[in-house]
Amino acid sequence: MSTIKIIWYYENMAKIFIKKIIQKQSIEEKEKAIKEVFLKTSNNLKWLKKGDKVLLKPALNSPDPYPATTSPLVVKVITDLLEEKGAKVIIGDQSGIGHVIHTPKHGVIKGNSQDHFVNSGMAGEYKDRFVAFEQKGWSEGFFHYENKKLKHWDDGFFVTNLVKEVDHIIGLPRVSTHLQAGVTLGYKNWVGILREDSRMEFHADGPFNSAMKPISKGLSLERKFINQGKFWEKIIEISYVLDKKLRMNLYFADKVQATIGPDAQTVPGLKSKVVEPEEGLVFASTSQLASEYVAIEFLTSIYKGLGIKDKLLQKLLVKLNGQMKELGTYDIWENNFLKSGIKLGMGDKEVEKIYLGSI
Repeated sequence: MSTIKIIWYYENMAKIFIKKIIQKQSIEEKEKAIKEVFLKTSNNLKWLKKGDKVLLKPALNSPDPYPATTSPLVVKVITDLLEEKGAKVIIGDQSGIGHVIHTPKHGVIKGNSQDHFVNSGMAGEYKDRFVAFEQKGWSEGFFHYENKKLKHWDDGFFVTNLVKEVDHIIGLPRVSTHLQAGVTLGYKNWVGILREDSRMEFHADGPFNSAMKPISKGLSLERKFINQGKFWEKIIEISYVLDKKLRMNLYFADKVQATIGPDAQTVPGLKSKVVEPEEGLVFASTSQLASEYVAIEFLTSIYKGLGIKDKLLQKLLVKLNGQMKELGTYDIWENNFLKSGIKLGMGDKEVEKIYLGSI
């Protein structure tokens, strides 16, 4: 390989900035770590102009606190940084179908994402920055997205209008396992921008899809519950709608849900194993695939450290799922999200990890 090709290859390799944190650090030290990773990844906010609208998309699938949802600390730090630079910040999401049900005929018949934002602990002084997508209306609040790049959605999908209205989008996932998808990280976080009918469509295509039938019955959200094996690809293809507006996915993980995941809060008898690792991470990348890889790698290392008793229920659920594998039993690049992401042209296996300073 020539010198020119080597330089080109190195410069175009997906970069991910990582900062290690430890539990005994102060809140101020953790805030500083988040700022450093954010500014490095954003090239000191080179893309931001005063007055730009920025959508922050946390993981607010439920009213449950971090790590079931995004850490309030990262929401605070990123909001403050952006507003200091003159941005108009919008924090937006729609909680999962177990907590919010939005229908075309009767509107919202269950739950309120605004309340969940408060109850999760995320709101703090930022309650007025939050937008609950379902409150914008079934027709008025969402648009139909179609693109020739979509290979696994038969008729596109519906997405919150805010995607069109803002200038920049930043994903703020948490690190967690997931009952249906195996893991819920950056790619899965974008499910929250979909309208309820589109959510039902991709859920109907995945593992445990029969569990969605009673939820959809009589709500004008019925779907054919036939598993066509398009579940992970459908989730990843949601990212196409973000186009050139997605600036990064940033993760703050000093707590991790290492088994079951957010579903444990809504399914009776299930309880996730929450781990507070002695050494946590803050990391971000402009490449979703790169940050997804590091998140899965980190989650896998934590899961492998669990005792057999903590793993028993997870092992059973993996078998019942039938389409995901137990963390630590396969090469990380064989994870369904990473494998599908590469297949769909979201990147490749070449990732450059850049560690920032000492703890």
